[in-house]
Amino acid sequence: MKPLDLSLTRRSFLAGAAAAGVALVVPLRLPAWARQGEASGFSQAFIRIATSGQVTFLLPTSEMGQGTHTGQAQILADELGADWSSIVVGMPNQPTSDFRIPFIGQMRSVGSFGIRFWHDPLRLAAAQAREMLTQAAAERLGVEPATLHAENGFIIHVGSGRRIPFGELVEDAMALPVPEEPTLRPDGERTLSGRTVPRLDTLEKVTGRALYGADIERDGQLYGAARLAPVFSAEVESLDEGSVADMPGVVAVVRVPRGAVVVAESWWQARQAAEALDITFTATDADELSTESIDAMLREALERPDVPVSTLRGEAEATLASEGRVVEAEYSVPLLAHVCMEPINCTAESTEERTELWIGTQGQDVVRMTLENALQLPAEQLFINTTYLGGGFGRKTHGEIALQAALASRAVGGRPVKVLWTRENDVQQGRYRQTMRCRLRAVLDEAGNITGMRIRVAGPQMGREYGIDPEQRAQATGNLANFDPFSLGGLSDMHYVIPNFVVEHAVVDLPIPLCPWRSIAYSFNGFFLESFMDECAAAAGLDPLAFRRRHCEGQERMLAVLDRVAEMSRWSEPAPEGIMRGLAVVESYGSYVAQVVEVRADDEGFQVERVHAAIDCGRAINPDQVEAQIEGSVIDALGAALRQKVTIRDGRAEQSNFHDYPLLRIGEAPSVAVGIVEIGSPLGGVGEPGVPPLAPALANALFAATQQRVRHLPFADHA
Repeated sequence: MKPLDLSLTRRSFLAGAAAAGVALVVPLRLPAWARQGEASGFSQAFIRIATSGQVTFLLPTSEMGQGTHTGQAQILADELGADWSSIVVGMPNQPTSDFRIPFIGQMRSVGSFGIRFWHDPLRLAAAQAREMLTQAAAERLGVEPATLHAENGFIIHVGSGRRIPFGELVEDAMALPVPEEPTLRPDGERTLSGRTVPRLDTLEKVTGRALYGADIERDGQLYGAARLAPVFSAEVESLDEGSVADMPGVVAVVRVPRGAVVVAESWWQARQAAEALDITFTATDADELSTESIDAMLREALERPDVPVSTLRGEAEATLASEGRVVEAEYSVPLLAHVCMEPINCTAESTEERTELWIGTQGQDVVRMTLENALQLPAEQLFINTTYLGGGFGRKTHGEIALQAALASRAVGGRPVKVLWTRENDVQQGRYRQTMRCRLRAVLDEAGNITGMRIRVAGPQMGREYGIDPEQRAQATGNLANFDPFSLGGLSDMHYVIPNFVVEHAVVDLPIPLCPWRSIAYSFNGFFLESFMDECAAAAGLDPLAFRRRHCEGQERMLAVLDRVAEMSRWSEPAPEGIMRGLAVVESYGSYVAQVVEVRADDEGFQVERVHAAIDCGRAINPDQVEAQIEGSVIDALGAALRQKVTIRDGRAEQSNFHDYPLLRIGEAPSVAVGIVEIGSPLGGVGEPGVPPLAPALANALFAATQQRVRHLPFADHA
């Protein structure tokens, strides 16, 4: 399978991408300029079949390294009957309704929706195209459509073996009506979905031909380096552009929100000038903000008497009862940075008439709206070439770098400018996963069953930054009030059977830019709840697995992954000598993941030696990719749990690079075993659900080894 050249994306798909809806694919004849030398073409929102027979899939989500494009192409090729070896893939360069997730209202690669949301629309589009090609072939051959089938780029007559390549049927198919309810292939004929196939981008990446945003080179290109306010809410107070005018290579100094971009002939020249730039920033109310003051705000919020109940099951009073055994605990997590392998960057060619970007982004519509709002740029004048992303993790959903690059390009007459942030820009002036505190209280009966649980979290409501009204969302989700999924996911929707259950959110607004971090609220609420479930199991004198199972009545999927991970880790048998084990299970993004962490601990510390993970994500479209994503999630989550945190001093982030924001090193990486559970469940996500169980499973393993509870991350703070 061949990747799609970015320039081909723009020329070939502009007309088709803007024409069709997800539920009904509308074919149209492409204009001459878009036919790439073909006499005619057949274009749909997700599929283009040229008269040459070339099949191109226009995919709706960004490729961030998780293999989404491969999985989506498997779905399309399977249903269409295309020749897998010759398919080309690409992305639209203008976000339209065809490529937007309806309940988000944006073209955006978030929430592990790449497969689970797009599976059915992609399949429908492919089935519509297949039936149109089949009908065209039936009319040409004078046979019934039922006697034909699509395979490897041909429509084949079963009885005679006669075959017609897709390309020869294009013009006839274009004249046919689009079937609104095509017949989908039975699962037995889906030879690609559910099977491990090599990723489409592997060859490009191992040979160095893959284009990331940082790789883009345009004729006459200049380079931009940012100098941004160290205090997040500050703006430029004074700026002396002339202070660097005589430095080598400097072409322009451009004011941007929260700072300036220096444009030069090389990026190093731009960076040197940005560091030397005479610029001052405004004083703010946050100039004395610190981690300690934030923590005090969160602690105070936990004590508020007037916090409304967000989620209620059963009787609220029962969660406050003193009869039986009462278990109470308080947990916290710090701010986290995303530290994507590829720093934030964007190349822009921008004038008043036209703006073209080359950017690794998860949020095409966010970029569009950012430029619309800041530059009054009409959507039809914006073209976004989405490159491969060197990691996203939620950070690359924002548009500030696109605005900086567009402003820089306009300042130099529309010449291409690549603005590239340093790692220090990203860690110190970027966006963060929120810090949160959580207080939990459980009441256990004589048998050790939880009869009531009350949970109060304190921290920001990040959802407001994304247009989520907590009261409207509460009504839409069956909660009572004040419901922000970016803060309460993993608590309000937890699946343990607890008759009386209360969740409250004491909102604390912080003057810090926030951003979804891999698995968002589940990353910290999974730690809170699953660590606390272990505390309750210990108080009840019960095995952690048995304790969870007795609170999972009717929860088939949760029980299935618990049973699988118990089998994988031989939970019912004594652990190997010197090894202690911890367990956690979390449902997130439509998937259930259970993990058992094995640690070896001594007086000098501990080493995570092995992680067992079982996932139910429905049908695994590409099992090898499911395993790879869980393995990557474990590594990502373990590094964050062990050492990572962003602390604030004098209103600014103290960490700046990997020396003080350390990632997990190769020698610290554990062995990871993954078991895929398929019991006929709906499709779930894969890129994020492997993160939440790791930290609590590790904390529970350390308790088993040391009898000490770690309730505040990262673990390094307790060494």
